Amino acid sequence: MIVCYNAIKYTGLLSNFLYMLLAVGVMSAAGLGLQMAQPNTPEHTYFEESLVLGGTICIIVIFGCYGLVCNLLSVNIIFTCFILILLGVEYLQVHNYQPHGRYSVAWQQLALARAWHELPTKPELMQQWEQQQGCCGYNGPDDYKQLQRPIPASCYQQQQPQQLNASQIFTQGCRHSQHESLHIRRRDKLFMWCIVGLELFILLQTIALSVLLFKLRQRRRQAYQQIPAGVRREPSWNHVGSRAQLLENA
Repeated sequence: MIVCYNAIKYTGLLSNFLYMLLAVGVMSAAGLGLQMAQPNTPEHTYFEESLVLGGTICIIVIFGCYGLVCNLLSVNIIFTCFILILLGVEYLQVHNYQPHGRYSVAWQQLALARAWHELPTKPELMQQWEQQQGCCGYNGPDDYKQLQRPIPASCYQQQQPQQLNASQIFTQGCRHSQHESLHIRRRDKLFMWCIVGLELFILLQTIALSVLLFKLRQRRRQAYQQIPAGVRREPSWNHVGSRAQLLENA
């Protein structure tokens, strides 16, 4: 039983280390996603929640490693509850907002192409895309030059007329910006699924570890109780500074 316990313990430490690395990856992807997402949108909120979730996972992993190293049953039980809570939070996060559907991506690409084709009659549609994505034109600012149209203020980082500067033009086209945003979303989705799978594995490990730790404590308690009355029992804790040891030695 001790060999099995040690195997699960060290495997759990390795799993928690990988768990923390994945959490850091989620935080990195969410940070990049925040730069691409428009504020006050569901996508922006999703990446904010990913940042908070990644930081929470790192704290919980440190707490769980403490329980593994110190062989504390109560800490392992609390860590198991934390893992269950994280699984519930991640389910709600993915269920409430799913930015990774291929149909939504196809719709965005179609909407962008439509906004570009309707540029002569409805330029505000393309300007809205440029303001949200931080891009210029369909493939880049040269698209406006080919159409012999002036570059709109939405292509500039500072959109005030008195602050327009050629060096502040967004050089990336909206099509490339959309592909980059899609790449960030897919990477975030990959990290999330890896975290969920690893969480389930850690959850099973923690439950098995708690059961083994409980059985080992029961076995030690039974062995301690079976010691004859005349045999001196070794104390299970330190009596330094207590009066009991002083009275016994007197």
